[in-house]
Order: sequence, then structure tokens, then C-alpha cells
Amino acid sequence: MKYFLFVFSFLLIVSCDNELDLVAPNKEIPVVYGIIDQSDSIQYIRVERVFLDPNVAAPIIAKNPDSLYFEGITVKLIRESTGEEYEMERIDGNLEGLVRDDGAFADTPNYLYKILTENIPLLPKEKITISIEGIYEDRNVTATTAVIEPPIFITPVSGSNFSLSPFDSKITIGWNPKANAVIFTPIFSMDIEETKDGEITNKHLKWVVESNLTKSKISALRGDFFRFLIGALKVDPEITRRLSNFEFALVSGDANVSAFINVGQANLGLTSSGEIPNYSNLSEGLGIFGATYTDRRVELRLNGTSRDSLKNSTITRDLNFK
Repeated sequence: MKYFLFVFSFLLIVSCDNELDLVAPNKEIPVVYGIIDQSDSIQYIRVERVFLDPNVAAPIIAKNPDSLYFEGITVKLIRESTGEEYEMERIDGNLEGLVRDDGAFADTPNYLYKILTENIPLLPKEKITISIEGIYEDRNVTATTAVIEPPIFITPVSGSNFSLSPFDSKITIGWNPKANAVIFTPIFSMDIEETKDGEITNKHLKWVVESNLTKSKISALRGDFFRFLIGALKVDPEITRRLSNFEFALVSGDANVSAFINVGQANLGLTSSGEIPNYSNLSEGLGIFGATYTDRRVELRLNGTSRDSLKNSTITRDLNFK
């Protein structure tokens, strides 16, 4: 899920503008953000509401949590193959490291609905329905998606050596996607340990090679990795650095995710500050219920030549990697 939140950076195109006729007085519209990922240990769903008071300015309402969240609703995930229902728990995402970004809407509390993946079987290709009870007296808000079947790809292998040199050569990674995965984002992530004046701080960086691909292969210059680092880190002669925990992830998304991105949406994630989506696959209301799968290859090790390039190349030598 955290990979997904980083990868699919959606564009906020709707604000609390009184000229937008998105809601009528005395009518509440649910706004849902739900992405299931069987590779993640926890599933989170965001459920909010749009409700405008003709007597109160929209920015004031947006900052009031009582206006933002529904009370007394029940959010369930249903396995279509068996009819089994799994009720989700309402929690404050801020307390679980999912801190909401600053913006027009209230950021405290950050209510989400949660269920541990171990408590709900998410089998590849199985259809899962979200059902939200209590918004309307006579009906539930629903949407259905299918669990992503993981793609097949061979390299890189977890724990293996990885080469990022020479600069003008290419990294090529291909995969065999399954039928319900239609959009892909490859990411290299890493932890950087920085030492200055005896104090150690850690930074986590993600190099998105390409975003939201419809093809099943990437090919990028190895030198682009070093150019990414010089753009992401501050040059400071008093800082020494060490690269650790180098990983690769391939994030696959279903047709719902693809459609959501293609209409230019953003800032609707679990930590978002943002507001109202344009695309929806819900029975009513606004938002998305879709699926992703994140295949991680962990504990990659840079080979000796790559580490030497990191320390001494003309691109990154001023970053003082040791």
C-alpha cells in the first residue's frame, strides 16, 4: 500500500469552490478511496463525505472533522465466491504512520477503516466487494474489484548483486503480467544513512523509473540512478553517507486504478490532503475501489564497480558516499 501511495501521484483538480455544483444542501455524498493489495499485511479504506452548508463557507466546513467523516457506518469486505463478510475497524491513521498531508481538509484525526490481511483470504482473481452500510437507510454503497494475480518476472533476485555501471548501459527488466493487471510502476528504493557532526539520520528514497506503464518491460540508463541521487540529496561537505537496504518493487494495478489515473485524479490517498475525485466505480458517490499488487525484491547488493562509481563518479562524488 505504501508503494502505491507513492507511485500513483494523483492530480487534485477539484477544490472547495462554491461555484462547483457537486452537492446540494442537505445531501451527503460518500467519497471512498480503497485499494486492496494481497501483498500487503494490512488493508486500509478511506471513507469520507461531501456536505456543504449554504450558511457556512466551504473552507470552514472542510477543516471540521465532524463534517468530514460519517458516524455510525459499517464498512465490510465481502468475498463474492463464498459470501463471507469481513467488518473493518475504524482507526486513526495518524497513529499508524499514515499521517495526512496538510491541505484544505482536516488532518486530525485521520479516520480510516482497517483489516489485517491474514484475517481475510485474498486469492488471486477472486472478486471482492466493498459494502458501506449506514450512509443511506435503504441501500448500501458498493463496488467490486478482483484481486490482482501476481506477474511473473525473474530478475532481479532478492539478495543478489546488482550492477549500476557503466553509466551509458541500460537496466532492462521484463515481466509477464496476468489478465487483470493492466498498469505498472517499477521502483528502486533505498535507505541512506547520513552522518554529520557525529549525529546519524536516515532517509528513505524512491527512484520511480517510469510511472503507470502499459507495457511489460522497462529499459533505463544506469546513469539515471546517479542523476536521481544528486537531485534528491543535498551536497554538504560535512555529511558522509552510506547506502543500505536497496530494493526493487513492481507495482501492478487493475483496470479501476488505470481508469482513475487516466482521468487525471490525485491527492486522494490514505494520507492525502485532497478532496473530491472525478472518477468513480462506486454504486453511488465518488471514488475508487480497485486492486494493486506489489512484488518486492529485497536486500539487493550493489557490486563493487557500482559502489566505486557511487563514491568517485563525477556525478555523485560530492555526496560523500563511503
